[in-house]
Amino acid sequence: MELEDFCTLSDNSLMNTAKIINKTWFLLSLCCLTMSSQASTTPIKQTQTVHQANDLGQQLYDKYQWSALYYYGQTVNGALVGTAVGNFNHWPEHIQSLELAYTLDKNNFFRRFVNPLVGVTQLAANVTVRQGNDEHTIYEFNPYIIFRWANWPWNDRVVTSLALAEGVSYVTSVPALERRDNENTRRLLNYLMFEITLAAPSTPNLQFVVRIHHRSGAYGLYQADNSGSNVIGAGIRYLF
Repeated sequence: MELEDFCTLSDNSLMNTAKIINKTWFLLSLCCLTMSSQASTTPIKQTQTVHQANDLGQQLYDKYQWSALYYYGQTVNGALVGTAVGNFNHWPEHIQSLELAYTLDKNNFFRRFVNPLVGVTQLAANVTVRQGNDEHTIYEFNPYIIFRWANWPWNDRVVTSLALAEGVSYVTSVPALERRDNENTRRLLNYLMFEITLAAPSTPNLQFVVRIHHRSGAYGLYQADNSGSNVIGAGIRYLF
């Protein structure tokens, strides 16, 4: 097999893998929201099971306030909404990311302020390395706030959480995807993150993570014409 054919097969494999991971994330999220809606209208018959599920939900993050994550992702060419539903194409770039997060105390003013809507609030930051065919190695720095929903009635079977994050993102060089057909590009942009985590009840502090990593100009807020960039992938998080 020639090198060009091998590279084509490799790109196709990465694209298919990225689509599978993204569709899995979408279906799991939909399943979680559906089951949550059903649970709100169904009487709870087993109080002990509910307590066990709650112990593996929000209380898990209060017990283990720190966490570390390793994440590998594939960059895709598509809008954020399209990416969320699996409508995207492979872009020849991947990232590797390390994240450190801290769960705010239950008595923290900000956590108490958002508590009616969000059970767990975290401060986090990641350091990301971008590597692609049309660019040299780029380093990315992202501080953000994570809003997490962790109390699910099935946590005694699969420990689950859904999360989104809002912050800022700075890169040492503008990625090729963001520079495409744009002149007024900036290194500092808005950062968004969406993720779902899954863990075994026996080891709830060791989680499998599926995530969308997004950079954009936030509709002109950053006065930048960068094309938005999206990365989807998976990682492992350890709570301690």
